[in-house]
Amino acid sequence: MASRNERSGVGNSGRGDVALVLSGGGARGAYQVGVLKGLAELGIGAPGKSPFSILVGSSAGSINAAMLAAHADRFEDGVAQLARLWGNIQAKQVFRTDVASLGGIGLKWVRDLTFGGALGHVAPKALLDTAPLRKLLAKAIPFGDIAGNVERGGLKAVAISATNLYTTNGVVFVQGARNLPTWSRIRRQVERTEIGVEHLMASSAIPVFFPSVEIGGRHFGDGCIRNTSPLEPAIQLGAQRIVAVGVRESSPRPESVGPTRLPPPTIAQIAGVLLDAVMLDSIEVDVDHALRVNQSVAAHGGAAGDPFHLVDVLWLSPTRSFGELAAEMADHVPGIVRYLLRGLGGDEATTELVSYLLFDAAFCSRLIELGADDVKRRAGEVRAFFASEGDAGSTDRRRSRAA
Repeated sequence: MASRNERSGVGNSGRGDVALVLSGGGARGAYQVGVLKGLAELGIGAPGKSPFSILVGSSAGSINAAMLAAHADRFEDGVAQLARLWGNIQAKQVFRTDVASLGGIGLKWVRDLTFGGALGHVAPKALLDTAPLRKLLAKAIPFGDIAGNVERGGLKAVAISATNLYTTNGVVFVQGARNLPTWSRIRRQVERTEIGVEHLMASSAIPVFFPSVEIGGRHFGDGCIRNTSPLEPAIQLGAQRIVAVGVRESSPRPESVGPTRLPPPTIAQIAGVLLDAVMLDSIEVDVDHALRVNQSVAAHGGAAGDPFHLVDVLWLSPTRSFGELAAEMADHVPGIVRYLLRGLGGDEATTELVSYLLFDAAFCSRLIELGADDVKRRAGEVRAFFASEGDAGSTDRRRSRAA
């Protein structure tokens, strides 16, 4: 992608636009709120002014990004609203948990998997009905305030990613200033619109688990499916610095070695791996790519005519495994949902899946607490990032190019 060398002073003292990039993870999105809470507690952002002029969200991250966009003139209030939303959430506010609803869905799956070939018809479906989530978001987020924040200059843009399930193209829905650039890539395009609850529902439609969402006659699913370069919208919209938040522990699990033979993985374990790949891999890979590419750009000293420029990236990710936390609190999953998950594998095998679906106040509050604590542990580095252009040499302070 061609770089944009213009620097806007919106929301960040004239040092260029600062963007916040939030990816997916279902219930893990509560960790992002903890990170935001930690930033607010450090005093990042002036009163009545958000430290982020560009907000980019996919899946669960789209919900958090939209709330901040609606509170761009009241950052601390927006963070407090998110903390209340996630800190008090119940599964029944996200998907239907009654026996009749889940039992009916289960029977349809059994019917179609058993007799679909004979019937010649398979009804559109998902494992869970997310009608309650639509009501929750419509009530919790004042979408109408986004336009006012754009007009007053407190917000440059909010971008929400979704995936067209028929064309398989990624679509970035953008609301922002009139002079925003548009761009397109192979299997990805940008559409200007007013962000509403339907865009968040579409972006958050976790494959298989949550149903697709119709927008303008098209059917969309989770924004992470085609979001191979999560930092790209922020850079294209003019960000000079980016805060990217992950929802998986930064240290990878070591490969087991030795003669021990493990049993074949269950469907639950395979589904957990797939969700990890779809939801979490892209942002980690993109941030790593940012480091490597910028090292190359810096090594060439920004030669004349080079279309690329350095963009400072602060990468924040958990210090603890969410799967471990989910295992400790698996009994908080609604009984009927736990019963259905056991059909995919035992309790240990479904741990990763549970961490995506554990929309529970106690679990999410733990993630919020962890996110805030992780920010406090790196307080000096965080403050330095917002105070200056930063240093490209640090492990988690990474510089990216428009690529």
